[in-house]
Amino acid sequence: MIVAGHQADLFPYSGFWFKMAHADVFDLKIYDQFQPRGYQRRVLMRGTWASVPVVGDPRRCRIRDVRIDPDLARVTLRDHILGRYRGSRHWDRYGHQVLAMIDEVHSDRLWHLNLNLILSIRDLLGITTPVAIAPAPSGRGSEGLVSMLRSYGATTYLSGTGGRSYMGDCREFAEAGIDVAWSEHHAVTSDSVLTLLMEHDDPMAAILATSEMDMAPQREEVSA
Repeated sequence: MIVAGHQADLFPYSGFWFKMAHADVFDLKIYDQFQPRGYQRRVLMRGTWASVPVVGDPRRCRIRDVRIDPDLARVTLRDHILGRYRGSRHWDRYGHQVLAMIDEVHSDRLWHLNLNLILSIRDLLGITTPVAIAPAPSGRGSEGLVSMLRSYGATTYLSGTGGRSYMGDCREFAEAGIDVAWSEHHAVTSDSVLTLLMEHDDPMAAILATSEMDMAPQREEVSA
């Protein structure tokens, strides 16, 4: 049982989807501390930040508690996407589908918006991994991760390389009988997944890339 996870981000970049595609279960972390300048409310679209406005001051909130004005969020996201991607090589294939995803969300919770968009993009990409939300973790850092993994009966935790900064020697995982595997993803862009959809002939090839050579032919075609 391979489990991966990530915060409930806005139209996440390719590394998010790489982990999801290689996991048996993908845990969406909604109990983590919200970061006002983090990726839950903003993402790069063609190299420029696109943000969703939030209500009030969420600096002390968990991700699950951050609120939005749903009407304003939909209008803002639509404007960002139309401004950045309309006219892209695959706009006619994906553009209106993405706008429809946004129009279907009416919740005042930021994580609800992001979850619905994540599920819709997952289906569009043909990824079949179930997305789940574990109970609030007991403990912080590695201790909290282990509690989440135990709730799924995980035997392997697939982590992004950023996890090395707080997972240390992974002793807690070994003691729990859980192997740690590090993502080998090679990001061809730090942009939102929308850039892959709109500009690449095969978005999943970019998502599954593990070295610069994996995407060389397609990158040449895009830049031509």
